[in-house]
Amino acid sequence: MSVLLEMYHAIQACIGMVAALLSAMAIYNLNQWEPQAETESRYSNMASQQLHKTRTTQASGALATSLSLVSSVICVVAVSSGANTTPFLLSAANSGGLFLAYSYIGNFWREKGKVPFSRTYNDGVRSSQQLLQVLGVLGVSWATATAIYLFRAIAS
Repeated sequence: MSVLLEMYHAIQACIGMVAALLSAMAIYNLNQWEPQAETESRYSNMASQQLHKTRTTQASGALATSLSLVSSVICVVAVSSGANTTPFLLSAANSGGLFLAYSYIGNFWREKGKVPFSRTYNDGVRSSQQLLQVLGVLGVSWATATAIYLFRAIAS
C-alpha cells in the first residue's frame, strides 16, 4: 500500500505542476493587460476593485498550487518513511485550502466573459478557468487521500 500512496502523491505532484504552469500563464497574460487596467482604476472605483480582485485571485491560485505541490513531495517522502500523521494532516489541510481557493477563484472568474480585440486578456481568463478545473481535481485528490489515511488509521 505504501508504494501505491507514493505513486498517488507523485501523480498529485505532476498535476500540481500542470496547475503551476496554468497559473503562470494566467498571471503572465493578465499582467500584459495590467497597465491599461491601472490607468482605468485611477478613474473608477469599480475598475480598481476588479484589478485588486484579479490580483488576489491569481495570488490565491498560485499559493494553493505551490502548497499542494510542496505537500505532494513531502507526502512521498513521509509515506516512504512509514509516517501516517504528517500525510494525513497535509492531506486535510490541502483539501480545505484548495476548496477555499477554488471557491474564491471560481466566484470571480466564472462570470468573466471575453473582451473583443484583447487576445492576452482572453488567454488569461481561459487559463484561469482551466486552473480552476485543475484545482478542483487536486482538491478531490487531497480529500481522497485524507479519507485513505483516516481509514488506515482506523484499520490499524
